[in-house]
Amino acid sequence: MYKLLLTFRYLRRKLIPVFALGAVTLCTAMVIIVISVMGGFLDLVRNAGHTVMGDVSLYAGLGGFPQYDQIMAEINKLPEAKASTPIIIAYGLLKIGDRIKEVQVYGIDGAGYDAVTSYRKTLYWTPKRFETRDEYGELIYDSVKQLYKDRDPVGAAIAMKPAWEPVADRPAMVTGIEVSPYNIRMHDGSYRFSPAIVGAQLTLTVLPVTEKGGVIEPAVDQFVVINEFNSGVYDVDSHRVFVPFDAAQRMMVMDAADRVDPEHPTKIIGKIPARCTEIHVKAADGVSANQLCIAVQAAYKKFSETHKESLPWMMMSISTWEQRQAAFLSAVENEKGLMTVLFGIISIVAVVMIGVIFYMIVLEKTRDIGILRAIGASRSGVASIFLSFGLAIGTIGAAMGAGIAYLIVTYINEIHAWLGATFGIVIWDRSVYFFDRIPSHINPREAIVIVLVAIVSSVIGAALPAIKAARVDPVESLRYE
Repeated sequence: MYKLLLTFRYLRRKLIPVFALGAVTLCTAMVIIVISVMGGFLDLVRNAGHTVMGDVSLYAGLGGFPQYDQIMAEINKLPEAKASTPIIIAYGLLKIGDRIKEVQVYGIDGAGYDAVTSYRKTLYWTPKRFETRDEYGELIYDSVKQLYKDRDPVGAAIAMKPAWEPVADRPAMVTGIEVSPYNIRMHDGSYRFSPAIVGAQLTLTVLPVTEKGGVIEPAVDQFVVINEFNSGVYDVDSHRVFVPFDAAQRMMVMDAADRVDPEHPTKIIGKIPARCTEIHVKAADGVSANQLCIAVQAAYKKFSETHKESLPWMMMSISTWEQRQAAFLSAVENEKGLMTVLFGIISIVAVVMIGVIFYMIVLEKTRDIGILRAIGASRSGVASIFLSFGLAIGTIGAAMGAGIAYLIVTYINEIHAWLGATFGIVIWDRSVYFFDRIPSHINPREAIVIVLVAIVSSVIGAALPAIKAARVDPVESLRYE
């Protein structure tokens, strides 16, 4: 009982333990915040990458590959596959008013792409934008209404019908939210998105590539913007545009055509099959991306053996979405590990501070220790007082640090917005960090481990002073009293 009473007495009546408590609190909060932000950043990278990609993709370069419809038919027979969709990827120039912007063009089938990815969820101008009819909401509504005139603006433009209905006899286009020059960055780092580009007729120029890698004359077409998408990844949202698959196939000269005799242009000697550059596949429920990848590789190998002339095996790259992003994901994971180690080393300061503070307390309480030893307290009993003291400081400090970290991580974007609005401080630049919001997710397991380490570290910091206190000679400590 005396151990508990003395522990609480030292905690309540001395200012110096507050510094040890503060060190544990700050170090715990700091490590949890850093790991949560870095871990959240890694999760965002994973989720965002998966949002715009299928679980498994087949890729053969910008020249594309033929017989993709037959390959998809074989893939769709697999029990591991839920859906597949063809994609054409190209690079071009988009004219927006007087500006020319470099873009990555994705030719997709709206319904098929949505079945494989989370495409529909990324569309920015949704029916929810119409629920609040303030001045800004009216601007959105009027813009879309003007685009579709007599048709239901929400049903036709916002709901994104799979048919990708042409507008004013022009094919549709969906641009990344950062492509539009009318979306303005505010002084606090936030953005004010405007639907001004919705309804605009934009000119797209692409450079077709032949199956063997040759270049053809540039192709030009006009598209009407019917929506914008926001994947949350700046690099994607600022350069990517979606257009109908058949329009991209036509512009990239990947559609089916007659093969003519070079010496007799009017003589047809065969057919040129249609091509695409990628096939994305979604895994069936309960099937991992790796399992699907193995199944797709086996199916394609079997298919290619019967089509050796047109589909040599080495032409095709088949990988999971994580493997496609392995370099970037690995870099983020390594950065997270490095930051954790660095801040863990810094946290050793808390252990040293606790050791120093407890050593000073032992020196100050030498008389009290001598009295305890003189009235029969054991060495282990005296040591346990200071170990309990360290345990109490570690537990309280770790709990307070975890609480502070939870509040900061939960409201980190609001805090960042306040700093920007009040002091003009913009720490998280979306164009630098890819994402428009600071990650705000605490991993419970990691937080619990950090709290436990903080408590154990506090006990370790108190161990040496506790041993010194246990070795105090009561005769020596009371000789001059």
